Amino acid sequence: MNDPTVAFLKAAYKQYYFKSADSIVFTDDVPSREFGYIPFGRGMVRHLSFKSKGEAKAEIVRQAPSSAYCSNAKYESPASPMEEKGWKGAELIFDIDATDVQTACKKSHDVWYCSQCHASGKLPKPQLCTVCKKPSTEAFHGTCEVCLAAAKDHTLRVVDFLTSDFGVKRDAIKTFFSGNRGYHLHVFDDRFFALDQGARLDIAEYVLGSSLPPSSTIWSVLKRTKGDPTEELGGWYRRIALLVGSGRTDTGRPSFSIASAIASQSARIDASVTTDIHRVFRMGGTLHGTSGMLKMPVESMDRFDPERDPVVLSAEKASIKVAYFPKFTMKGEQFGPYTDQTVSIPTYAAVGILTRGLGEVV
Repeated sequence: MNDPTVAFLKAAYKQYYFKSADSIVFTDDVPSREFGYIPFGRGMVRHLSFKSKGEAKAEIVRQAPSSAYCSNAKYESPASPMEEKGWKGAELIFDIDATDVQTACKKSHDVWYCSQCHASGKLPKPQLCTVCKKPSTEAFHGTCEVCLAAAKDHTLRVVDFLTSDFGVKRDAIKTFFSGNRGYHLHVFDDRFFALDQGARLDIAEYVLGSSLPPSSTIWSVLKRTKGDPTEELGGWYRRIALLVGSGRTDTGRPSFSIASAIASQSARIDASVTTDIHRVFRMGGTLHGTSGMLKMPVESMDRFDPERDPVVLSAEKASIKVAYFPKFTMKGEQFGPYTDQTVSIPTYAAVGILTRGLGEVV
């Protein structure tokens, strides 16, 4: 990333933060949180602490970083090294990314490209470029209405698990668009605050449906119920029973696939995020360091448009030289594909190309 590109990106982000610093979302007890940020063109700065929201906002505006983070954990001494922080507990967080949800559309927008000769092709990426034969291939995961809708669906599945199976109040779950390809759910329920990594893994595996007994055991439990299994059973058993009813053939065998029933209701979350009790997360109301879009609160999943609503950077045209970039859509307008060409496009579209290192300001 050359100096003009870094300067352009920092200016674009600073313009947003100068006008919209009050939109940055903070959790409670700011002095006990660890903060961090990634400057453009440099590595991550962590183990920061601030006395107040105002002090943290001022630093974000001053730095105009590529990404700004805050811990889900509270510490006795958040600015100390990790082993000396004094962990007090952490909110439960779920990360749902369109990349992790299997959809047919990925064949059209997930590709590999060569950073040397700019050749490209369908995933999986080869170790060596098929054209220049160099080990310079990278994977590119795009998005479209289909996979973004799938990510939204899986987010709603997690919300249903939390409210129906774990008894979490709906207003204790804060939903955010991640700023890129999915959603973050922040759960503010004191019952989860002190859970260790093992207990959080149990929750993640439950939501993923990966910790369930064999299908034969599930079917046996459903058969043993005397009345309506949806009334006698709870949790996953109730979910499966609701989906398939008491369906069975004359031989007593299931007339459906238990595995399919589980797959249709499980949620594709990133378990490593849910189990990490020391993680720093992108702050709500801040810009994503790769897409340039906003991590923003979502009040209504039905009305939220992930290709339009989080696009908050300037529409002023920018001239950039693009090495390679597949087609993409923002604010209802389609851009690309681009290969070895100079284009003049809105700043909000240019940023997503520049931050990925696939273009430079000219």
